Amino acid sequence: MKVTVFLNQLGLGGTEKAAARWARGLRERGHEVHALALMEGPRRSEFEKYDIEVRVISREAALIHDQFRSLQPDVIHAHAPGHPHEGDVLGEALSRLSRKIPVLQTNVFGQLDNPKENAWTDFRLFVSWTSCVQAARRQFRRLDAAFFQHASVAPYPLDSEEPPSQLAISDFRKQNGVGNDEALFGRLSRPEPNKWTDLPIKAFRLARKQNLGLKLLLREPPSAVAKELRNAGDKDQFIILPATSDPAELRLTMGSLDAVLHTSVIGESFGYGIAEPMNLAKPVIANSTPWLDQAQIELVRHGECGFIASTPRSIADAVLRLASDPALRNKLGIAGQRHIRRLADPEESIERLERALSATLSGKPNPNAQEDLAAARAAAVYLDAHQFGHSWHEQIVLRPFHYRVRFYQLRRKLHLPTRKR
Repeated sequence: MKVTVFLNQLGLGGTEKAAARWARGLRERGHEVHALALMEGPRRSEFEKYDIEVRVISREAALIHDQFRSLQPDVIHAHAPGHPHEGDVLGEALSRLSRKIPVLQTNVFGQLDNPKENAWTDFRLFVSWTSCVQAARRQFRRLDAAFFQHASVAPYPLDSEEPPSQLAISDFRKQNGVGNDEALFGRLSRPEPNKWTDLPIKAFRLARKQNLGLKLLLREPPSAVAKELRNAGDKDQFIILPATSDPAELRLTMGSLDAVLHTSVIGESFGYGIAEPMNLAKPVIANSTPWLDQAQIELVRHGECGFIASTPRSIADAVLRLASDPALRNKLGIAGQRHIRRLADPEESIERLERALSATLSGKPNPNAQEDLAAARAAAVYLDAHQFGHSWHEQIVLRPFHYRVRFYQLRRKLHLPTRKR
């Protein structure tokens, strides 16, 4: 197949990371792959490293149309958020062509809130089973075989990676003032305020009242948060490092942690920030966000690979439990590593993508619809068992906002005309 990958940008996000890895996998399987992007960025090098041509074009339908005429792809692999966005110019560009080019969409956020894209999207892939479940629920659609006729799931691919050497870890911890008898927790993310929550700071301070041998590494909090912490009375208990795009530096940082705190106000539709430390056998504490994305529940698996905790007190309890029990940290870390390597196995993920591309190109339905339905239903059961917490206090915190959001979604659905998806 001749596949053109269509992206809004070549930034450092998980969307672009997965797009580059999938493109490499398709090329290794003998397909011809090119990439078109509307904005330049550092991920370009990850495509070009494997001789995948990248063309950056302005957001003009005529110019995009000319690129498709030049490349003559058999199928387009578009990455889209599921709501209106700048990449919708793809539809106008395709409408100018004399022949229809089939489009497979990777739906990044499990949303189906962009009706106009139905005119050019032939097949959809969701990036986790939970995101797929949530996509159906947000539209009040039944999770049945019909839903999977032209949809499937391909979890983002993740290559297995081993931790840094013990010597490198010891040096990193020493350089950052972490003693041998101290437990180092970490939160790693881009400094985006829309993802930030003060849960890890509040929880850490609560936990440290009971265990003075704790430190928290942040790479990198929003600037206002970093400034506040540097001026705080307990500033010596925080390690604040700048964001980095260096894979080796990120690997060393993750490998030097005893456990990871991954909290967010918007959740994850997949979550490389969770998957990557799990790949290095690090247990993860994540919070539930039933009002938005919830794939963190699928990845972390409460009590198996880490903990889902959603209030300062419950997170602090999880921190204290992990800090005091190295054997538990090791057990959860190893289980998490096995789980994430199975869930995000690159060969399985690329196989799923390749099957979806073939179905898109041929115009045939998803050949694995029944298998996908069973997996999605299992994910739905697991989600419902864990998304509202594991104590009455978490239930009180999580349920009200979730029901408000669901009520809003229902009102919006009832005021929209019925449309085919």
